[in-house]
Amino acid sequence: MSEKKTLLGRPVETEGVPNLYEGSPVVKWKAPEPGIDNLGLHSWDTFAIPGVGEFDVEFDGYVRVVRSPATDEEWAGAEVYTNLIEMHMTGASEELGTITVTLNPEYLSAGQIRTPFDPYAGEGPAAKACRMAVGCMFDIPKLGTRLFNREPVILTIDDVRSIPPAGAPGKGQIYRMLPLYDVRTPWDEPTAYLTSLKFNMGGYLPAERFQ
Repeated sequence: MSEKKTLLGRPVETEGVPNLYEGSPVVKWKAPEPGIDNLGLHSWDTFAIPGVGEFDVEFDGYVRVVRSPATDEEWAGAEVYTNLIEMHMTGASEELGTITVTLNPEYLSAGQIRTPFDPYAGEGPAAKACRMAVGCMFDIPKLGTRLFNREPVILTIDDVRSIPPAGAPGKGQIYRMLPLYDVRTPWDEPTAYLTSLKFNMGGYLPAERFQ
């Protein structure tokens, strides 16, 4: 991970970690062994382009997430660190054409799954929360540009009862508008803004999808 220029969290080792595909078990209230989760992802994004307009785009694709060993064998005390190692999402807009979203290769997109502090928690297993800071590249050929976010997109999932949180809805934490810059002129004014992001984490995909 040392080749990454910007670390948005803790690096997780990938060497020797098994890939997990369709058919892999997902068990509630259990801290799993380390793995690379190959998961589907569906999202609904809104882009605002100054002088042009605001556009809703639906995306579909996949992510590959490596998980660290849990800090505790028991669910209650377990924390798990994660890194996004691959993402490929495509969406279409009549005005913007086909948009492809991938990871920014210069960023380490990282996160964690942990139990939030709750002084009023009762007995029984408590749900965890998942958050990940992500650096993206947005290819928009119709605009003739590739955009990136300098501030991370924070992807969050609440009420996590299994790891990975397959099938769980999530939200991108964006305060009003997240600037997106042209890679050719990264220090100019933003070309566009990401103003909303909602997503649903899918289940394990078949291995053939990644070959």
